[in-house]
Amino acid sequence: MKNKLYKRLGLVILFLALSVYVYGQGRVVQGTITDDQGEPIPGTTVAVKGTTIGTVADIDGKYSLNVPDRGTLVYSFIGFESQEIILGNQSTINVQLTPQISDLGEVVVVGYGVQRKSDLTGSVSSVGSREIKQVAIASLDQALQGRASGVQVTQASAAPGGGVSIRVRGGNSINASNEPLYVIDGIPIFPNNATFSPGNTGGGQPQNALANLNPGDIESMEILKDASATAIYGSRGANGVVIITTKRGKAGATNVDFESYYGVQQVARKLPLLNAEEFAIIANEAREGRGLSPIFSQQEIANFRNNSTDWQDEVFRDAPIQNHQVTISGGDSKTRYAISGNYFNQQGVILNSGFERGSLRVNVDKTLNNKLTVGNSFSISRAVNNQQVTDQTRGGVVNGALVFSPTLPVFDSEGNFTFDNSSIPGSQQVGNPVQDALETLNKTVTNRFLGNVFLEWKMIDNLVFRASGGMDYQAGRRDFYAPSTNNRGRNAFGSALVQANNVFSPVGTLTLNYDKKFEQSHLTLLGGYESQSQMVDFIGASATNFPTDALGSDNLGLGQIVGTPFSGRNLWRLDSWFGRVNYTLFDKFLFTGTFRADGSSRFGAGNKWGYFPSAAIGYNMSNEPFVNNINWLSTLKLTSSWGLTGNQEIGLYQSLSQLNTQRNAFGSVIAIGLAPGRIPNPDLRWEKTNQVNIGLEIGLIEDRIFFEAAAYYKRTQDLLLPLDLPRTTGFSTILQNIGSVENKGLEMAVNSTNLTGAFKWSTNANITFNRNKVLELGPGETFRLAPGTGDGHLQIGNSSILQVGSPVGSFFGLVTDGIYQLGDEITPGSSSFGSVGPGDIRYVDVNGDGVIDNNDRTIIGDPQPKFFYGMNNDFSYKNFDLSIFIVGSYGNDVWNVNSHELYRNDGATNNIRGVMNRWTPDNPNNEWPSSRTRPFVLSDRHIEDASFLRIRTITLGYNLQTSGINWLRSCRVYLQGQNLFTFTSYTGFDPEVNSLGQNPIGIGIDRGTFPMAKSFILGVNFGL
Repeated sequence: MKNKLYKRLGLVILFLALSVYVYGQGRVVQGTITDDQGEPIPGTTVAVKGTTIGTVADIDGKYSLNVPDRGTLVYSFIGFESQEIILGNQSTINVQLTPQISDLGEVVVVGYGVQRKSDLTGSVSSVGSREIKQVAIASLDQALQGRASGVQVTQASAAPGGGVSIRVRGGNSINASNEPLYVIDGIPIFPNNATFSPGNTGGGQPQNALANLNPGDIESMEILKDASATAIYGSRGANGVVIITTKRGKAGATNVDFESYYGVQQVARKLPLLNAEEFAIIANEAREGRGLSPIFSQQEIANFRNNSTDWQDEVFRDAPIQNHQVTISGGDSKTRYAISGNYFNQQGVILNSGFERGSLRVNVDKTLNNKLTVGNSFSISRAVNNQQVTDQTRGGVVNGALVFSPTLPVFDSEGNFTFDNSSIPGSQQVGNPVQDALETLNKTVTNRFLGNVFLEWKMIDNLVFRASGGMDYQAGRRDFYAPSTNNRGRNAFGSALVQANNVFSPVGTLTLNYDKKFEQSHLTLLGGYESQSQMVDFIGASATNFPTDALGSDNLGLGQIVGTPFSGRNLWRLDSWFGRVNYTLFDKFLFTGTFRADGSSRFGAGNKWGYFPSAAIGYNMSNEPFVNNINWLSTLKLTSSWGLTGNQEIGLYQSLSQLNTQRNAFGSVIAIGLAPGRIPNPDLRWEKTNQVNIGLEIGLIEDRIFFEAAAYYKRTQDLLLPLDLPRTTGFSTILQNIGSVENKGLEMAVNSTNLTGAFKWSTNANITFNRNKVLELGPGETFRLAPGTGDGHLQIGNSSILQVGSPVGSFFGLVTDGIYQLGDEITPGSSSFGSVGPGDIRYVDVNGDGVIDNNDRTIIGDPQPKFFYGMNNDFSYKNFDLSIFIVGSYGNDVWNVNSHELYRNDGATNNIRGVMNRWTPDNPNNEWPSSRTRPFVLSDRHIEDASFLRIRTITLGYNLQTSGINWLRSCRVYLQGQNLFTFTSYTGFDPEVNSLGQNPIGIGIDRGTFPMAKSFILGVNFGL
């Protein structure tokens, strides 16, 4: 097979290259070029160093060349180490080329270069293209879930194109971002969803900043985790770094690869709600228990028995998902190319939702001569995201489907939508969720260009200069229109919003790389300079009172402008100097040192520059005699590292004073002016994270079982937090560097080849334990409530607490102790949270003052998991293959706001089925209170264990025999099921939820979030 491959490569190169350069009257040297297995390497370039004399080997690896009497012959081929031989009086020179270490399993992409895995001292996990393709995903960050130890991936919203939140070894910050830095083909990108999205999706969730990028173009992703690996990125390395390398062409025959799949998605789980009859019975009972008249007559209740509306069935649907990609790649020893086109379309399982993307990528590498190489990576894409308002309490489609009365039909007797639920006395007005979903426009369109060009110059032996320049440009527009015909727009007679933004991020990088192998050591030196900036401009306006809904948001002038049209522009810049030294002695003793100096426009005048060093040592005992004598032990390596990294993601202009626009009315005249909005702090500096890491690698039975483990400790200090100010200053807070947080943990991964032969079985598994704790919050402070949003009923911002000694984002509320029973001793007026009597919730008097009030709130839950894990098993027999991939989390809690909303007992929205087991004198259970109780206060009743184990994918494939088909190189068909089974005790739609998205402290909140879908997919991949 290898011989045939070389022959194909050689034929293409022979036809595309000039075979012989003649140089005067010399002598002829001939020979054969082979690899380390003795196979010929056709197409190998043979040249006289420093001249234009050269040729290429033929299909059998043979060459013949007229050469001068003196000189040096250089033999080179892509994928092999170049070899130089000084000319003597030989007439025949046979050469054996050594393969370069280019396999992703043997080398690792690190910051601004690559490194042999055996020489690596930092903690790095790799995810290859094969793993990325195993799951049908909309964005590349979703591919990391369960694939790498130390990396926790949470789907903030399961909506197509929805946001994802990633934590690498826990969250470091409270007020700044905790998301990692992404570096895509050398271009650093920070995934601030709010920056890259023109407005939210309508429910507080911006579109995923990475959703415009095609995961099918990725060759590999490396996750840099410890400070030894991330310090080279300095001020942006504290939260980890994800380096993404896209596919590039290789010398050889032109390959055409086609990948396509189509599938159907369904809501993975529905919530158990009351039917119309049950709802009517409970509604009447709830009102009568509070001395109010019943809502429904007995005849109406009887009629509901066979006449009930399941609103979840009405707003959820079976939705298609499809993906199609064509990749053309190939080249010769001079030019390599990879061109791909992709179309992805995922319709949402909620009506009128979906994400559609088209993209084109062109990667080209051109070797001009033996010293100069140029190339590019260009990607353009266009995405259309039809979004649904889901996670606004009482305003979203999901919430509406849960609380809308099952006694009401979708359409009235005249065929019109049932407008709202106002016909139910005492109800909180909620619009018909089907009508709201179908009639509301909420669309975001984004166009993006991401690309760079580079030049590599081999200045002298072992010294390479590289210059690259790139840019990330994105233009987006969001259109929202709620017509006067539905509940959202009726009071405003049509409500419109248009927002647009442009994000322009240029970057330039210059590096020098010195790589020298000595007899018993290897030295690599890297030095560089990088400058990146970003300019964002945005504009928007809102309008109401439209005389017609026909034009939607296309003509705001047709309505009445609401408030003030807004616009703005902001800019930041980062200049950096960096260096790294890697030294290996005797292939056993390893040393790495890095340093980066970053100058950022975000910080105070005296603290623009930050300095970030790291050092690491390693001992590769695999080459020690005592290890070589142990037959079953093939690899044994110890590493240790320390480093300092930073976090600059605090927002812009925080160190400067701010003037806010003020509007005041003087009679009929509106006066507009400016007023101070923020106190400046010129001393603002970086959040800094110190991290220590100890790593171990063990390979058994020629690495058939390969185990990796790392223990780490991170402490982040100088946290950027708002410090309270006296009211006499005229301001409430000032941003200062106060407080610290720690993360410590253990991560382990094992890769094993369990069975070989006709039946093959391999396993990849990882698990991570992390403990997060607040160490300090500033002078005189014991806790700080987390910021958030509220709706007048459920104050999300008061659900989480920051308290020294506890994890970030711990839930804060009342503790319950069952239900008051008949005969219990009850003190009237002892609670400020409603009635106290038989059937009511018993709250614990935590402080022992005899009264239940806010002073009895305490920590009632932890959203941080005790551990999370992933495991993939691959099986194959003959032409069949089977893959089973599971992910899971254990020990984390979620505030189920949905159940909190559903059990209001106001006679209108008590839809949750558990109320059928309510307390009554004849059913004195200790779980569900009586129907008159309105437990609308956050307590441990609504904090649930969200531990889960999910079978993420099951894939069955078949590889067709193509040996007899000349035009078909490969063909595989497969069936895949996604999210088929989730084992959890959580009662919501999905335990993997985070309604507040990338909010660093508002984690573990389930508030009407877009539900997870299970998928059934049929796909085919073939190569020509």
